[in-house]
Amino acid sequence: MRKLIDVYKNWYELSMSALKRYEVRGGIKERSWTGLIISGMGGSGVVGDVIYSLLYNELDIPLMIVKDFILPKWVREGWLVLAISYSGNTLETLSTVIKAREKGADVAIVSSDGKLLDYAMSNNLPYVIVDKGYAPRAAFPLLLIGTLKILDIYDITNLSDLVHEFESLRKKDNIERDSDIIVNFIGDSLLPVIITNTKYYPLALRAKNELNENSKLISKVEIVPEWGHNDIVGWETKYGFAKILVFNDLSDELMNYVVNHMERYGHKVLNLILDSEKGYLYNILYWFNVIGISSVKLAELRGVSPEATVSIDDYKKFLRRSKYYRIIHNIGSTKS
Repeated sequence: MRKLIDVYKNWYELSMSALKRYEVRGGIKERSWTGLIISGMGGSGVVGDVIYSLLYNELDIPLMIVKDFILPKWVREGWLVLAISYSGNTLETLSTVIKAREKGADVAIVSSDGKLLDYAMSNNLPYVIVDKGYAPRAAFPLLLIGTLKILDIYDITNLSDLVHEFESLRKKDNIERDSDIIVNFIGDSLLPVIITNTKYYPLALRAKNELNENSKLISKVEIVPEWGHNDIVGWETKYGFAKILVFNDLSDELMNYVVNHMERYGHKVLNLILDSEKGYLYNILYWFNVIGISSVKLAELRGVSPEATVSIDDYKKFLRRSKYYRIIHNIGSTKS
């Protein structure tokens, strides 16, 4: 597997290649959907979070993110379940695919390999194959492009309108500079806290997850405006071990209030300004790349491996002994 830091620093080139090469294969139905579910976990699942925020005010149909073994009861024929799993063997995602087919919903797949891809091919489902050989969290732009290709072919998004936003990944010097700023700010903090607004929730979640997996740090996310109805009170006490990163969408005046409030109570705040003149995906790609590189640098600073995820491996071993594995272990060879 390629070194994480090298992959992160090559995101622009990987994205341009994927945009040219990736295509939707399998059986493609021409129809209008009554609802859309995006299913995925971890580094694959965050793609769904980004798509949700991207389309939140655009779609005329319900859109829901599922990070679980089950689907809502009301999913039925006429719904599209888009399953994303880099490995193709994520049990939670495989389980939702089985449930979707049982309910009569249509399914589309984004994966690099595994049982999920086998199932798509065996059942003539629409699918996109992404490149192998990466940690799922480092393959984010590949999974995102695969997902956008499927949504584009169903006229849910227009990929040609979004391609230019990948240009943010060309700003490598700026990305390197901002990653160093974050590393120097977090330093030896025991608890990085990430705050942003609802629109950029996927960015805060991604930052937390990268610090969890790569830097081996506990991290906390708070979202405005909900932050102002509970978490805000907790910060009346000063915590010396916490460092606060604010992803500041200047188009939302609440975010400056957050920064001022935290500083007024003596907390250390890093105010990271998003580019309000650029598109949503432009900012997402740029800051995902920054935080990925930052998290690897923090791992090196702390003397831990950014690649190793021992506890996740242990969790997956447990799942293979659980009832969930017994439900899905034949999925690759069974048509339904």
